[in-house]
Amino acid sequence: MNNIDMVSNLSSFAKEISSSCLLFSNDDLPEAFQQAMLHNKWFTKSNILVAMNHWANSLADEKTVELWISKYNLAVVNSQKVLLILAGNIPAVGFHDVLCTLLSGHEAEIKLSSDDRFLIPWMLRHLVEYFPEWKDKYRFHDGLISEFDAVIATGSNQTAKTFESYFSKKPRIIRHNRSSMAVVHQNDNSESLQKLGEDVFLYFGLGCRNVSLIFLPEGFDKQRLFDAFLPWNYLAQHNAYVNNHDYYNGYFSLTNEELLDGNFYLLRKKACLYAPLSVLNFQEYNDIDQAKSFIEAYRENIQCVVSAQPIVPNTIMPGQTQLPSIDEYADGEDTMEFLLGLDS
Repeated sequence: MNNIDMVSNLSSFAKEISSSCLLFSNDDLPEAFQQAMLHNKWFTKSNILVAMNHWANSLADEKTVELWISKYNLAVVNSQKVLLILAGNIPAVGFHDVLCTLLSGHEAEIKLSSDDRFLIPWMLRHLVEYFPEWKDKYRFHDGLISEFDAVIATGSNQTAKTFESYFSKKPRIIRHNRSSMAVVHQNDNSESLQKLGEDVFLYFGLGCRNVSLIFLPEGFDKQRLFDAFLPWNYLAQHNAYVNNHDYYNGYFSLTNEELLDGNFYLLRKKACLYAPLSVLNFQEYNDIDQAKSFIEAYRENIQCVVSAQPIVPNTIMPGQTQLPSIDEYADGEDTMEFLLGLDS
């Protein structure tokens, strides 16, 4: 299949996702969407719709998709079996690895996350309607398999160490925990701060692209943050989320850490990329170089840097972290290049 046909078929698939999202927004169909919501308390209807609509919009952008796949020679001669161990922290987050594997001509041996068991199978069932040659190119596995040629695995820091050891003799991409951070400037307007709220709170903050640490200029009026983030206060209606807020509010009250309560989240003064659910870390700076030095020191643990000003290469504008382009790869490692290299 040539690139033009691939782009056209992916666009048709995107329309099917979009129409299914419209149906789901008004009903309990497709069943897979409903099952995903019932199975995982963090996969709310709104979060599923955001994730799936983003896939629809990304694949419908024919110009960007064509530019993406045209960078590669997709004529794979020697197909390999690629084990994909997928994450499940946000809806359908592992689909990009699956799509890259199939586009590159390989076979996908898929180990789904127990947290995301319904969306990706649904996507693949409909994808093969437009790519029937892929029907027998993917398989799902409950446990690990022994026959595979390469692996792409995503997990926690501890799991990643285990993966590195276990798969040490195979070509591999092993991804570990990463977090994102933002740098706020004194002259950032209210719209920019409101958009930053999306980077912090979308998907309850569970994604590696969610901002968990904010650098604030000294003297910054934190009430501006509280006001900007107020539209997300409906998160307090989610039992599991608010339970985390109440737990950490009590826990941190026993420490000497500086803590401000935003009613549905806690603003905690700590220069740390990791923050528990419902907690947002912040650090103050008097010189932007302090933020840049932190970024440089922790580059390997940072997924995204958000700022209304381009303080470092690949800075992301507020409100854009959960809208990665189709040609953007996790951890900045080109998945397609890795997969196509397996054929050489």
